[in-house]
Formats: sequence, C-alpha cells, structure tokens
Amino acid sequence: MKVLVASHLYPSSFSLTSGSFVHNQVRFLSAHCSIRVVSPTPWFPSLPGFGRWSGYGRVKRREIRDGVEVKRPSYLTLPRRMVFARAWRSHLAALRRAIDIPPDLIHAHCAYPDGLAAVQYGELLGIPAVITVHGHDIRDLGGSTSPWRKLVVEALDRAALVIANGPDLYERMQHLGIPAHKMEIIPNGVDCQVFDSDFRRRPGERGWHLLYVGRFTQKKGVGVLLQAMAVLRRKRDDVRLTLIGGGEKTGTAAVFHRQAEALGLRDCVEFFDELPWAQIPQYMNAADVFVLPSFYESFGLVLVEAMACGLPLVATRCGGPNNLVEEGTGLLVEVDDAEDLARGVEEVLKTYPHYDRRAIRRRAQEQYDYRQVAARIYGVYKTVLKV
Repeated sequence: MKVLVASHLYPSSFSLTSGSFVHNQVRFLSAHCSIRVVSPTPWFPSLPGFGRWSGYGRVKRREIRDGVEVKRPSYLTLPRRMVFARAWRSHLAALRRAIDIPPDLIHAHCAYPDGLAAVQYGELLGIPAVITVHGHDIRDLGGSTSPWRKLVVEALDRAALVIANGPDLYERMQHLGIPAHKMEIIPNGVDCQVFDSDFRRRPGERGWHLLYVGRFTQKKGVGVLLQAMAVLRRKRDDVRLTLIGGGEKTGTAAVFHRQAEALGLRDCVEFFDELPWAQIPQYMNAADVFVLPSFYESFGLVLVEAMACGLPLVATRCGGPNNLVEEGTGLLVEVDDAEDLARGVEEVLKTYPHYDRRAIRRRAQEQYDYRQVAARIYGVYKTVLKV
C-alpha cells in the first residue's frame, strides 16, 4: 500500500516542533505501508530583515527524515491570511509538482487548505483521501461565518473518511453536518520509548518544579499561568516554573518576560525557546507537575507525553483535556482563571503521594502509544481501500 501524507504541519529547519505529531505518526505508520510526505512550504526569499518569513527560504526542499522521504514544494501565500480562500489551489499545485508515482491513498492533516487540496487531487487521480482534523481547522475556520467554513465542510464532505483526535472535534463536525459513518475518533499518540519515566528522583525533594510546554501566546494561557505562579509564591516559596516553547525568535516571548519581571518572578521562572521534540522528555523527568492552561485544546498531546513520563497534570476545561485528565492523573481547572489554576496546582502538591506515577504512565502506554495508534490508522486505510 502506497500512502501520500499531505501536511503543511511538519518539522523542518524553520520549526523543529511544528507538526512533530504528524511526523511521529508517519514514523510508526511506515511499519505498515509505504509512505511519502509532501509538506507544502511558503515561498519566500532568504533575505535579512524579514524576520521569521526569511526562514522559509532556508528550508530544504527534499530530505529523508527517519527513513521517510519528505518533499517541501513551495507555494505562494501572503501574510494575515490574504486570499486565504484560494490557498487550497496553491497546495494542489504543490502536490501535483511533487508527486511522480501516484499513491493508493492520500492522508491529509487539517481540513483546510491541505484537506481540500488532497480530496481534489485524489479525485483527479481516482483515489480516496482521508483527512485528520486537529482543532484550528474545525473550531476556528469551520466555526466561523466566513467563506472558510464552506471550504472546510466541502473538504470533509468529499473525504472518504475523517479522523478526529477526540470527542470534542467529533461533536463539532457533527454540528457541521458530517455524518457519523464518515468519522472515526483516533487519538494523537506518544512514543513511550522516548517519553519514559525516571522514578528514581524523589518529587519535591528540592522544592516543587512545574513545567509548561507549548507556544508562548495568550491563547495558550501563558499570561494566566504567570499570574497563578505569583499567587502561589505569595503562599509558598518552594515552587518554580519552567516554560518551553516557541516565542523567543519571533518576539512573542518578550511580553511574558516583562510580565514575569513585573510580578517579581525572576528568581523562580525560567523560559526556554523551542527545543527539539526528543529533548522534551529530559525536562519532563526533571519536573513534578505538568501544567497546561490553554483557552482551547482539541486534544492536548503534551498532556499525554507528560503522562508517559509519569507526571500528574493540571489543565483547563477547554475541550480535549476534559477527556484526558481524570481522578488519578490530575485536576481540571477553569479557563482564564489564575486563582483557580493556582488552587489546582496547590491541591496536587498537597495530595502528591496519592498520585501513582507508574499508573499514570501505564495509562499512556495502554491508550496512546504510537504503535497502537498507527495500527488503528492503518485499519482505516484498509477499510477505505476495501483490502
């Protein structure tokens, strides 16, 4: 079986972590079928003075990543989603340029623009297309009143099958009119051999260490987390926080540096820019509690990765975490509520001995390991191709 994965979300020199979940899924799917990846990449000259956009000009157009061929044909796009309603045509042209041997099936990630381009290309070749949705495409684009909603629905309607990573997206697609027989829930996965646990270290022995991994943006709740940290520090001096994510290069981290300074957190808060995915486990194993204060998450992959490292969780009731965080794995708190976030963290610290870190890891292994997830996706391929 020959499968083409089409996704503009994919790790590259421009971003080490963007789409790492797609690449890891591909790694394990390659044990079941022959896979090639096409990741359309914006065209931009590699010139100084254009900030992050000039980074696109330095991206390799072809590479072998973990034994999988990845092509990155360029396409023209404009900032601030100008002419975004026509973006799928540029993606379609990029796919057509990149493919020489037709696949048996196309698997696109994100309903738009990747998904719509994939179903159109599949119809031209006479092959089916499967779409995995990831949140932004359904909640923001599909949930809007703009022309983008119509394009998202068109892509989902024309796909052979749509994969949602959790119940939240499944229900949102039902509201868009997508019938149940065209959808399947398959969660994002975690490589439990990479995200492993070090149970030798005694939690809280040298104070309590909180960890956040994700983009440095307000929508991820980073500002609220810093406010919660200030609340905690007024009550106790044995808590520190590490934040890892994209933001230093693009400048979005600066506002949070200033906020931490203004809150008097310089001595207990540490920021790191984007790190390679494979380095994250060592930071998780140095932490005691993982905190995800997002305003919305369709799934919350970092929560599963933290679980694989045996960490108790504190997350907001914002969609995906509602189905991941339960009694025994952590606590849920209200969105955009620093006081409640601080309360949740303090409650976990006070009751820490009640959290069985080995049991938390077992849950990740049993329900979310990539080996099982890849087998389920391969089952979807076989169903769609009737083999």
